[in-house]
Amino acid sequence: MRNLLRSLLVFCVGVVLVAAPAGAVGSKARPKRVSESDLQRRANKAAVGYSRAQAAVARLGNDIDRLEKEVAKLQVKMAPLRDAVTRRAVAVYQARQGIDAIAGLSTQPDFVQSARGARLVSHASAADLDVIEGLNAASAKIRDRQEAIADKRQDQEAAMTELDSERKVVELELAVMARARQDLQSRLVAAPRAARASRGEAGRREVPPPPALQSPEEAAAIPVATDLICPIAGPLAFTDSWGDPRGGGRRHKGTDLMNPFGTPNVAVVSGQIARHHSGAGGLSIYLYGDDGTTYYYAHLAEVVGADRRVAQGEVVAKTGNSGNARGGSPHTHFEIHPGGGGAVNPYPSVRAVCP
Repeated sequence: MRNLLRSLLVFCVGVVLVAAPAGAVGSKARPKRVSESDLQRRANKAAVGYSRAQAAVARLGNDIDRLEKEVAKLQVKMAPLRDAVTRRAVAVYQARQGIDAIAGLSTQPDFVQSARGARLVSHASAADLDVIEGLNAASAKIRDRQEAIADKRQDQEAAMTELDSERKVVELELAVMARARQDLQSRLVAAPRAARASRGEAGRREVPPPPALQSPEEAAAIPVATDLICPIAGPLAFTDSWGDPRGGGRRHKGTDLMNPFGTPNVAVVSGQIARHHSGAGGLSIYLYGDDGTTYYYAHLAEVVGADRRVAQGEVVAKTGNSGNARGGSPHTHFEIHPGGGGAVNPYPSVRAVCP
């Protein structure tokens, strides 16, 4: 209920900010616009909630995997114990009666205290008793872990619901930011067009952007730029999720830059880009920067252009949710590898250059 109310509140705010016309009927004053910085704070706050929910889902999944592995190991351990008890039961009761005596081992809360178990124990040696006790202990541990798995699965289902709710909040906040930027851009473009129209220049052809550099001479002409810029050219939200749990017992080794599907990703420095693909990262690129650092962009929807030398700020990809992010909120997983070595936490660098 809390998440539903939260989503509805954010939706209503978004509608007021985005959809309401500037001169609504019955209103003499223009509605107050929310500043870009306020929108950014709201989006980043939503990203924090999403990141926490994502970590909770991963943590529960890892717990379930661990418990299931423990059950499998205990079942392997039980096999020789069960065989030993079966052989002893056959020796005491002869054939079918002995097998019946151990038939309830998996369901009896305590085999030693059962009627059949008591009769077997009365004929058992000390070694036999150790085996029977070991079998009982293993059975009890399996039951405990199976109950824990059932509880964890319930918690995981609730966490998945929470994650989906937080995802919708983030995406709505980003949509509000994108619309606000579009409105601002439209006003900025409309003003000079109106001025040109007043001078009779409205039909002038816009200058097209220069073509992508392809030849070695043109590539060599790209200036070296090593001062980092933001990897995303559009609205985004992010938080420090370095080291958060991920599936398979992994830890998060980057910063997730959440932004609308198809948002341009740009080269943070000048350098050489190379396309890559993996099961986890999906469609991705490596940017071998002129500053000696390697940058990694993952979960992309599209790589723009061929492997090439790129200028700082050049569009190199578009945001998606490929790889193990499929079905989740679109985002770019961004990593920084100084000197091409191990990854370091990129959050401080991203925080310094992104809104």
